[in-house]
Amino acid sequence: HTCVVKRQKTSTPLQALVTLNDPQFVEAARVLAQRSLAGGDQINKLINDVFKAVVSRSARPEEVELIQQLYAEELSDFKKNPKRAQELLSVGEYPVDKKLNATELAAWTVVTSTIMNFDEAIVKR
Repeated sequence: HTCVVKRQKTSTPLQALVTLNDPQFVEAARVLAQRSLAGGDQINKLINDVFKAVVSRSARPEEVELIQQLYAEELSDFKKNPKRAQELLSVGEYPVDKKLNATELAAWTVVTSTIMNFDEAIVKR
């Protein structure tokens, strides 16, 4: 294994594959999810907090609805597969807050990663 400090550059539609799988982005999503969850557990507030941190705006109602669905699906899957949640949370070196529920944190990590992959989060126009 090797360590690369600099993220790979790409300007193709495959950008999301890089950011969804790059350990630095996975860890960044986990840490942002962790910080958001530490501030409360109201789903709409969490979604808007992450949106504001990543894209500097509140989520639109249709985005909130889609993200709530994504969170519910991921939470259900992680509850069925807690080992998968632990694998996701083990990416990176930043310590995991053990006070947080691991399945909830894993689901929020996926949600945060998804928001971090919005076009407006990656591309400045």
